[in-house]
Order: sequence, then structure tokens, then C-alpha cells
Amino acid sequence: MKGITPVIAVILLLLITISMVGFAFVWFSRVAQTATEQTEKQLQTDLDRQGKKVAIDNIGSGSVTLRNIGTSNIAAGDLKLYVNNTAQAACDAVSIAAGGTSTCNLNPPCGDGGTMKVTSPGNQDQITC
Repeated sequence: MKGITPVIAVILLLLITISMVGFAFVWFSRVAQTATEQTEKQLQTDLDRQGKKVAIDNIGSGSVTLRNIGTSNIAAGDLKLYVNNTAQAACDAVSIAAGGTSTCNLNPPCGDGGTMKVTSPGNQDQITC
């Protein structure tokens, strides 16, 4: 009987150790999986945002033509247009396909020496009128 007690103690210690290692493995696996999923989601969001780039293509008398120079479509509401640091609502409802252009009417137009700036999720472009 005296020889059986140490064997049972060793077996119990091994079972406790194995269960602790198993618990730690499962916990660390879930932490790593969550971190990976969040990183992938953030990376995709950043790539989508960087694909939405705009440039001021042409300024006419009372209008401006914007070009999507990115790889993703720019949705309505993604563009903000400023004339002399004043927000314009002319391009709020404009959406531009990748590589496409769109024209917005300005009221008031950009005067000589004024500045026009357009912002999109991926960049901004500014020009002197």
C-alpha cells in the first residue's frame, strides 16, 4: 500500500499539469484568433480608405470637375468641398466610380486668388483659383 500512494500523487500532478496546459493553450489560441481577426478588419478598412483618392481635375466658372484617382468607388457623402475654407454642399451627394469624374456646381464660385480644397477618405487636394 505504501508504494501506491506516490504513484497516485504523480498521476494526479500529471493530470493537473495537463489540464492547466490545455486551458492555457485554448485561452492563448482564442486571444491570438481575436487579435488576428481585428487586425485583418482594421487592415481592410485602411485599404478601402486608401483606395478612395480624389483630385481636382478642372475648375470652370462656377463649377469644378473632380477625378477619382483611387482604386475604389467614392460613395456619396465621402467627399467634402471647401472654397476659401468654407464648406460647400455642392458635392455632398456626388459618388464617383474608380477612375471616373464628376462635376459639381459652386455657389459662390471660387474667385481669383482663392483656394479650393476637396477631401476624401484617402487624401485631399488643394488648388488656387
